[in-house]
Amino acid sequence: MGKYDPLAGYLRRQHQPEVWLSFREIERIVGGILPKAANDPRWWTWDGNMADDAPQKQAWASVRFAPEVDLKRETVRFVRTG
Repeated sequence: MGKYDPLAGYLRRQHQPEVWLSFREIERIVGGILPKAANDPRWWTWDGNMADDAPQKQAWASVRFAPEVDLKRETVRFVRTG
């Protein structure tokens, strides 16, 4: 099981077209702290390429969500795709 699989499971159970989570909520869901790299928008950006093997990107892509990060507020809006 990958570090971000619990996040994928959480998103999978949501029925809304978008889900707002703070960085702290994400950390509670995954059971660990986000890496310093999460303070860079590129860590969150996913262009739809399933060949991108970053585990966090694979997690939300696998359940058809795309993140929109607000680094200043440390929040993420996950938007359902497809």
